[in-house]
Amino acid sequence: MKTKRKNLILMTFLALTMIVSACGSSSNTGNNNSKENAATSEPAASPSTETKAPQVTMTVQFPKSDNLTGIEFVNKRLARFQEKYPNVTLKKNDWQYSPNEIGIKMAAHQAPSFFRTPATEGKVLLEHQWLTDLTPFLANYEHANDFNDKLADPFKIDGKMYAIPASGYIMAVMINKKLFEDKKVPLPTPDWTWDDFYAAAKATADPAKGIAGFAMMAKGNEGGWNWTNFLYGAGGTTQNVADSKVTSAFNSDAGVKAMEFMKKLRWEGNALPQNWALNFGDVYNLFKQGRAAMVLGDRIEDAINNGGMKKEDLIILPLPSMVKGGDHTGVLGGNYDVINPQETPETQQMAFNYVTFDLFKDSGLDELKLVLEDRKAKGQVYLYGAPAYYKADSEYGKKIEALVNQYPDNVFRYDPEVTNLMKGVPEPSYNGQECYAALTNVLQEVFSNKDADVKSLLDAAAKKFDSEVLSKVVVK
Repeated sequence: MKTKRKNLILMTFLALTMIVSACGSSSNTGNNNSKENAATSEPAASPSTETKAPQVTMTVQFPKSDNLTGIEFVNKRLARFQEKYPNVTLKKNDWQYSPNEIGIKMAAHQAPSFFRTPATEGKVLLEHQWLTDLTPFLANYEHANDFNDKLADPFKIDGKMYAIPASGYIMAVMINKKLFEDKKVPLPTPDWTWDDFYAAAKATADPAKGIAGFAMMAKGNEGGWNWTNFLYGAGGTTQNVADSKVTSAFNSDAGVKAMEFMKKLRWEGNALPQNWALNFGDVYNLFKQGRAAMVLGDRIEDAINNGGMKKEDLIILPLPSMVKGGDHTGVLGGNYDVINPQETPETQQMAFNYVTFDLFKDSGLDELKLVLEDRKAKGQVYLYGAPAYYKADSEYGKKIEALVNQYPDNVFRYDPEVTNLMKGVPEPSYNGQECYAALTNVLQEVFSNKDADVKSLLDAAAKKFDSEVLSKVVVK
């Protein structure tokens, strides 16, 4: 789920990496007077003045007033940007993206020149023509081919790129090795399957001691978000678009398989917490307390730095494939920077310059070094290897790798095999949170009633969601 998953420390680092950048210099053009001109009676040509860049006004998305750290970071960045581009007048706008407000903002021409949006919004924004095609700007951008395709793909449509990835994730599984060792259960491998997952969850569960083999979110919208990983793993999707209409698709055969798997974990495996109605924080607190062998996510930094867990007791694996050799598919989410198509071409170019201002810069290395030094001083870890905006094998990615290698005791690494296996599928494109809420209702019924008819529940939820929500969506 796009907002809750963010670790504060990671957020601070991501903000920091977009603060420091080298400033450029203006170039002068002029005509040198020749000796012949100087010797004639004609007046010498005057030196040409510096070519002036056109004046541009750009509205910058600014943090809310209570985000003091964010305000400080952005103000510093604005000062550096203004130094490099003195021809740009910057105006601050603290509006933050909301699916319920974007239409109003665009209709009133009040949206910022660029804004950050969650991955779920790509199709909606494009279909309303609220996205600028970045292809012309990328044609002159030296790092155009260095973006991580796994994160950039949700906003790559018909060969065109409509957003710059800011932060992202592909859902993984976090495992407490110690609980496996305590029960003498073999650790699963990266190429594991649903059967392996089920066997591990059942074998590591110890209800008498209050230990769950698998703890998932099932209290709020997070429940539908967690379950969607298994829907994707079964080859399903949440929604279909046809003939300008959006309809639910989670009640497919794949949806039934994914929900039946949840039912099996709950009633046959007895692998879930006895109190399964857990929210985001509840699940990770349970994990940090050593009361859950497996949870979805990769909150390693929180588990070790805040929960006191040991680095050697944790591993991260991709979501299991439904069958051997299948895809290890998880929800892909995150945040993206898009440019307002209502702006002039000159303003759009400056917005692109601002969005990419600190990307692929050595300043990012400097800030990462500060983070790593801080973790070293505190005996903490930094999670490395999760999908980032840059390709791992790009020049910048290699620089990051070289720096991280200098702190072996303070880095928790994703296994490269795990990263390679991870396949991300974007969250629901239309009314994503409401979709998750509808799915959570089904999940709760399945967890409450061992005789629950999964297919009937999914059909009823789809019918209700289509009638009350998706029938009102207009696809252009």
